[in-house]
Amino acid sequence: MFGYVKPFIPNLRVKEYELYKSVYCGLCQSMKKHTGNLSRVTLSYDMTFFALVRTVLCKTDFSIRKRRCAVHPIKKRPMMDDNDALTYAAYVGALLAAHKVEDTVADDKGIKKLGAQLLSPYAGSLKRKAKRAEYEIGTLVSDAMGEIRRLEEAKCPSPDMPADVFGKMLGALLALGLDGWTEKIAYEIGLHTGRFVYLIDAVCDYEDDLKNGSYNPFLYALADEAEMQRFKEEALRGVLTMESDAILRAVALLDFENKPMFRECIENIILDGMGSALSVAVGKEETHGK
Repeated sequence: MFGYVKPFIPNLRVKEYELYKSVYCGLCQSMKKHTGNLSRVTLSYDMTFFALVRTVLCKTDFSIRKRRCAVHPIKKRPMMDDNDALTYAAYVGALLAAHKVEDTVADDKGIKKLGAQLLSPYAGSLKRKAKRAEYEIGTLVSDAMGEIRRLEEAKCPSPDMPADVFGKMLGALLALGLDGWTEKIAYEIGLHTGRFVYLIDAVCDYEDDLKNGSYNPFLYALADEAEMQRFKEEALRGVLTMESDAILRAVALLDFENKPMFRECIENIILDGMGSALSVAVGKEETHGK
């Protein structure tokens, strides 16, 4: 995905940060195992959040060991051993990354497009691997991305419409295989996380998209750059805070059982990390995580 859903590290205790790093590194190793060594370049904070939440939702048993890897060959780092939650997150991340490459080829210009074109054959390989392992996630992602593509081609002037499609897709992915109340909680977390990510990414890409002619819903929803600036100053914080508040309400319903540090990590990401990303989006980067 896009890298906006990450922790605010100064507000994490050491043991919580070690847990987060173990999931991040464990997901990297899971990607190497299931979707190929090169897929690890697409490792993201967003999918680490996905893996954290999925671990809690599925009540996944986990173990953590200190190990070395090619990126960190000198000092051992805590790494979560591969498990169902990490494997699933690896496949989902691979599919989303593959579609991101395809979108860049279709929409962007210059060096970004050239880089994506070079990655296109590998993106196809990622999609095939993910679809073979979890056919249903391939259908979910391709259907949603197809709908977003149609909205883009129609120059949809409503940011809410593509954001909602992306959010529903992420909600369905996070909830896949679950049932009852847990499924509903998972869907709500995914829905509002997806909406947050799509909207903040569109805001952050506004100036680049204005220059290169790529689709951005805010280019059609707002009259000009001055109106965009007013939206960022007066309305954006309220819009995105509603999304993060909805995520937090759903997370509050999770059963963390004997995983209290997972709660601390997840709440830090929502309250402080996403809040920091929001401050960057409105042009007022903050360092205290509030």
